[in-house]
Amino acid sequence: MWQLEGERSENRWQKLRYNIYFQIVFFLLVTLLEFVILEIYFGVYAFDYEWKLVLKNVLIFGGVNLFLTGVFHSIKLPLLISVAFFTFVGAANYFVAAFRGYGIVFMDFYAVKTAAEVAGGYSYHVEWNFIAALLLDIALFGACFLLPGRKHAYRHAKYTLVSMIGMAASVFFFFWVDSDTIFFKDVSGLTWDHNIGMKDYGYVLYFLSNAGKATVSEPAGYSVKKADEILSRYKEDNQKGSKQQILKELPNLIMIMNESYADLSVLGKIDTSQEVMPFYHSLKKNTIKGYAESSVYGGYTANSEFEFLTGCTKAFLPGNPYLQYIDDYIPSLITNLKEQGYKEAIAMHPYNPSGYNRNRVYPLLGFDHFLSLEDFGQENLVRSYVGDMEDYLKIEELFEKKASGSKLCLFNVTMQNHNPYDNVNYRFKDPIHITNFSADMTANQYLSLIKMSDDALEELISYFEGVKEPVMVVLFGDHQPHLKDSFYKEVTGSVPDVFSQEQVMKKHLVPFLIWANYDIEEQEIERISLNYLPALVLKTAGLKMSSFERYLLDLQKKLPSISASGYYDEKGVLHEYSEEDSEYQELLKEYKIIQYHYLFDEKNRLQYHFSVTDD
Repeated sequence: MWQLEGERSENRWQKLRYNIYFQIVFFLLVTLLEFVILEIYFGVYAFDYEWKLVLKNVLIFGGVNLFLTGVFHSIKLPLLISVAFFTFVGAANYFVAAFRGYGIVFMDFYAVKTAAEVAGGYSYHVEWNFIAALLLDIALFGACFLLPGRKHAYRHAKYTLVSMIGMAASVFFFFWVDSDTIFFKDVSGLTWDHNIGMKDYGYVLYFLSNAGKATVSEPAGYSVKKADEILSRYKEDNQKGSKQQILKELPNLIMIMNESYADLSVLGKIDTSQEVMPFYHSLKKNTIKGYAESSVYGGYTANSEFEFLTGCTKAFLPGNPYLQYIDDYIPSLITNLKEQGYKEAIAMHPYNPSGYNRNRVYPLLGFDHFLSLEDFGQENLVRSYVGDMEDYLKIEELFEKKASGSKLCLFNVTMQNHNPYDNVNYRFKDPIHITNFSADMTANQYLSLIKMSDDALEELISYFEGVKEPVMVVLFGDHQPHLKDSFYKEVTGSVPDVFSQEQVMKKHLVPFLIWANYDIEEQEIERISLNYLPALVLKTAGLKMSSFERYLLDLQKKLPSISASGYYDEKGVLHEYSEEDSEYQELLKEYKIIQYHYLFDEKNRLQYHFSVTDD
């Protein structure tokens, strides 16, 4: 009797498993839970979203699952694959966000190799949300085994037709999503902070919206004639009465982009056990300094050097130009310097040369030599990186070894201050501690590193003060570091997720410096963006400028700062690019046209506008 009852119970379960309604409900439930669990990896409760955003996110998961179901002609294996895949996506995003401040975006697939190299230097910690999400994913994966395997072979025309219809519906859905603006209405794919975007809209929705920004379209009103018309206003022949004083002797030009170099006091009040940047702040004579706006925060170093070396802005460019857009010779700050008498240009970065394709891109920008990690000693590392002091001593060595009568032209990307900032084994000689609130080790370690950078800068400047040849040193940070939310809460009163745009802009400010061992006019600049710095350097050094660089100097007077996060007008008012009625839209439109012509219309590029020669 008990055996018979057991067989009946088993038969009922078998019937339920194969019941189409049960499978549909199970499919929908798994799809919903995949979305909910993925958001937990980001520390987000999915149902805090507006219902429309929940629906759009779930539809994306559903489209993927429906397509897989059609391919495999069943429901069990597709859902197992889907749950396993999104478990990997969630875990990967958790760790990427932990060290960078935001999760994986579409453009990261162009930088997989660089990301892998950098990721090896991090120590990883897991918190409750990661453990909870992982356990839920494991449970969901196990639950999928309750489903039946494929019952009908592909040769059954009726069931094959159902599978084909499911796949077609999924493909149609994603084509519609890609081509239609309704689905992404009110969803920004390029927020000023990816972390905010992911937590405002849901990860997969933001990811797809961001992926739609991966290409650069020809701007409205573009033509070669229009680009020529704009830049012709800035030909030297047309600049009567504003002739630049050209220096008789070329200065040795040393340009340094210092990794994660920032003055965190721009965020709010931070008291420390000793001054963090005493030498930088003490510089006055023959010095121009202030704050520059970076288009990136917490990472993507190469985007900042791209802006500096080309004069282009990331405001109009998605992704990473070094990885996507530079595949042939392009005129740059470096090529213009070489046209003026610098016989060779050196790039220097004490890390892996393949990072961000630098070993391929640097020659295309005009560099003759590239010194990387293998050119540095490994005896005095700061944590696991070459320190700024060692880096700057290499610059002094290059200066001393250069050929008689030649001038050093060098662009240096440092590595010392790269995160993470949780190395418990490294002992600082002179550590910094925050004193006006309780800070964790990452903030204190970062500030201690910046004090070391300041000491190294003092050594470098002191050295070049003692040489007879004219020398100009340019220094700027690439971006601010990504620190823990608790730090920003103490300094600003809120966490980054709820920052206003004005607060976010402060996270993009980095110090810059132009110093010379000869007379230059001193100046304090409240705010400038990195794309303008090359023109300012050329003007200050008394070097020739191209039409494009003179155009940038003029634009900087009207729009002192243009970055991916927003732009400021001459009155110091912050604007968003979505302001279609802004009086500055025509200026932005012209900049877009020139930049597109420069970067993407290489067959028709008017080289004479980007060169200091008349050829």
